[in-house]
Amino acid sequence: MTTPLDSIEGWTPKKVSRMKDVGITTAEQVVAVAATKKGLQSLSEQLQVDIEEARRLYLAARDRLSPEARQELDQPADTTDFGRGALPPVEGDT
Repeated sequence: MTTPLDSIEGWTPKKVSRMKDVGITTAEQVVAVAATKKGLQSLSEQLQVDIEEARRLYLAARDRLSPEARQELDQPADTTDFGRGALPPVEGDT
């Protein structure tokens, strides 16, 4: 189950639209982004608000989640197995 941003107090249609432009449409996604390094800064920039407003919006989104979802999403994802997005060359491919 997901929580649409437009159902959360403080998330205006303009703010929801800005997040939708980058593929973020749910509270779960906002919380996951905020858990990353510089996540709140990224939210602040995308929403075109100061860092404290971004934090308030993040907390409003977080408050709508179940305790289990909060606990899981508050932890940054381990992406070490994914490298930097480039695959090593395959022998014989040119």
